[in-house]
Amino acid sequence: MHNETQPTTKELLISWQLIWQRKLNGKPAELKDAIASHATLFSKGNRNEVEARTKRTVAAFSADPKAIRALLNRSQATLRSL
Repeated sequence: MHNETQPTTKELLISWQLIWQRKLNGKPAELKDAIASHATLFSKGNRNEVEARTKRTVAAFSADPKAIRALLNRSQATLRSL
């Protein structure tokens, strides 16, 4: 059994930025790829759960582009401070 690493804060923020940008662009195939890429940051045993949670989170914000832009701005500010 080998040791799998956890994603760093920076990796997660970049991944979420990509997901939110794809959501704002409205291209489902690109959004699906971004979510799959996000899930690969986690260990194999957790990927299905991470993907399901990510899809639920994206669906919860789907109707509010202003909230998505606020999330993008907040993550950009956090990345600058890292």
